[in-house]
Amino acid sequence: MLAPLTPAHFSLDAAGRARPNPDFVTSFEVESTPATRVTLHLNPLSRWGDGARVTAADWVATWRAATGQVAGLELVDLPGWQRVADVSAGETPTDVVLTYHGPDPDWAEPLVSGPLRGDGIGDAAAADWDAYDPAHYAAPFTVAHVDPVQGLITLEPSPTWWGDAAKLEQVMFRTVQPEAVAAAFQHNELDVWTIGTSEDRLQQSKAAADTVLRTAPGRKGRSLRLTTEGTLADVKVRQAVVQALDRGALGATELDVTPGTVTPWSNSLLLPTQPGYVDEARATGLSHDAAQAATTLEEAGWRKDPDGHRSKEGRPLALTYGVTETDALAGTEFTALSAQLAAVGISLSAVPGTGDLTPTTITVGAFPLAQLPASANRPELAELVTKVRTEQDGVRRADQAGQLARALWQDATEVTLFQLPQQVAVRNGLANYGAPAFSTTDWEDVGWAT
Repeated sequence: MLAPLTPAHFSLDAAGRARPNPDFVTSFEVESTPATRVTLHLNPLSRWGDGARVTAADWVATWRAATGQVAGLELVDLPGWQRVADVSAGETPTDVVLTYHGPDPDWAEPLVSGPLRGDGIGDAAAADWDAYDPAHYAAPFTVAHVDPVQGLITLEPSPTWWGDAAKLEQVMFRTVQPEAVAAAFQHNELDVWTIGTSEDRLQQSKAAADTVLRTAPGRKGRSLRLTTEGTLADVKVRQAVVQALDRGALGATELDVTPGTVTPWSNSLLLPTQPGYVDEARATGLSHDAAQAATTLEEAGWRKDPDGHRSKEGRPLALTYGVTETDALAGTEFTALSAQLAAVGISLSAVPGTGDLTPTTITVGAFPLAQLPASANRPELAELVTKVRTEQDGVRRADQAGQLARALWQDATEVTLFQLPQQVAVRNGLANYGAPAFSTTDWEDVGWAT
C-alpha cells in the first residue's frame, strides 16, 4: 500500500541496478577515495503532501534516526544507513552530501527509498504521527479515505504531485481474509492477485475470466542448509550430497508454474538474474552427477551393500531433513530429495524442526554484495569478504565475488537450489503492473489500456 505513496528516489531495474529518479534527484556526483562521498542534487519541485519542499534537512534527520542518534526511536527496513558516516546540506538546501565510512560501491542502497519527513522523526514524540497523514508522503497518490469497518483504503492523485500525472483516478486496497481471496478475484472484486508458487492459486487464477498471468524471475530462492556436525562434518560427504542433487528437476517437481520460469541456482551470493552471477556448480565441478557422488562417497569410506545402502565402520549413511508446518514446499521437496539421495546410497528421513538438511527460502536484496556476513561462515574468508564489500573496480569486484562464491559452494553448507518465480494474476488491460522482479513500479504510469 505504501508503494504509490512513497516512490523511490533511486529506481531499480529488473536486475536491481539503481538509477536516479528525476522526479526527486536531478543529478549526482560520486567521489570514491579515500571514502565514498555522494552529492545529490534534489529536484526543487519535489514536495511533501502538504506542499513543504523536500530538502537536505529531511535526509539529515533520516540518517540520524536510522543510525540510532534519536533517543527512543528505532527505524526498521532501512538497509545500508549504518555505512553512512555523515549527512549534511551542500551549497543549497536542495543539495545533500553523504559521506560513507569507507569505499562503498553499493552507496545507492540506503538512498533508494529516499528520506522520511524530517520534522516527523526528530524525536520519539514527533514520530507518533497518523500513518494516513498526507504530509508525510511525497508521491503521485495520497490517502483520500479510510474505512476501517469495511477494511478499505482509497488513494487518489495527489494535488501536490509535480511529476507526470497519474493515469489512475483511484486505487483501492481491500482487506480480504486469505480463504476468500480466490473468490474475490474470480468475482472481479480484485484486479491483482499475487499467487506465489501455490498450485491451487495458479489453477484458481486461470479459472478467472478476463485475466492474464504475468511472471518474472523473483527475488527469492530455495536453499538447503547442511550441518557441519555428525556425518556431515566431512566436507566430502557434503559435496556428495550436492552432486546427488538435480536442482532443475527439484524445481520442476515442486512448483506448478509457467514452463521455463524455474531457474537452477548455484551461487549463495547472487541470484541467476543479477549482474556478476556465475554458475558455481559448473565452475567447481560440483554439479549434478550421481556417478561422481557415488565415487566421492566411496573415497570417503562409505561402502555400498547389495541392497544399495551405504555404511562406514558399522554406521549407516542416514541423514535427516527438517520440516516445519509453515514451509509449504517442504513435503514435495522431501519426496524428491529422498529419491535423488537414495540413488547414491544415502537414506533421508523427515524430522520436525532442524535436520542435517534444513530447507529454507532466501530473499536476496538488490545489493547482496553489500550485505555479506563478516566471515561468510568461514573466518579464513573474512579478508575476501572485506574486499568484495569495498572494491570500487567492477571487474575486480566481480572476480573477488566469484572467488568467494566458489569457496562457499565447495564448502557445501548453504546449497542453493533454484530461483523462485514471481507470479501475479492481473485483470486484462491493466498496464505497467504485475511481476516486476527487482524493478521499481512507476505508479503514475499504471493504468488501463484503451
